[in-house]
Amino acid sequence: MCLHPKRKRKSYSALSRLQAFADAVLADGKKRGRELVVGSISNDVVMDLQQKGVTLETTDVIIDDAVIVKYIKHVKNQKGATVDINKYWMVEKTLRNPTAIYEHTIGKYLVYINTRSYSSRKVLKIIVQPNYERKGRVFNYLKSIGVVHEENMADQSNYRKIK
Repeated sequence: MCLHPKRKRKSYSALSRLQAFADAVLADGKKRGRELVVGSISNDVVMDLQQKGVTLETTDVIIDDAVIVKYIKHVKNQKGATVDINKYWMVEKTLRNPTAIYEHTIGKYLVYINTRSYSSRKVLKIIVQPNYERKGRVFNYLKSIGVVHEENMADQSNYRKIK
């Protein structure tokens, strides 16, 4: 319902394909093998990884419904460490314009951080596994979305800053 008849209210699906995807997954709460290309890895990151000897098969970042379903009753919900179900649109925003991008030095995955607009003293943290293999396919898998306290990102011992 729009209180101002001349002003149209944008739906989440108009703002974000991921929010629409998450809403559809949350509506039935089941893993059905649905996937969505939610973003892409930037040229800066591709070139950095190539210098480290990693060649990406594709730059597309894919999320599947299993990631969304995982957070429905996740134990971290009560601590506020999971993304609010109405804020999945922020994930796409973070992939497009992160505050920082790190490579985890042990797991060799990419960590996208958005410190700008999630909530006070908390940051949005997205984990992307490059060159993830599943059923003969290789893609960059968005495998985790979380909210962490800003000070938890201060320990850089396991991270190498890319951007």
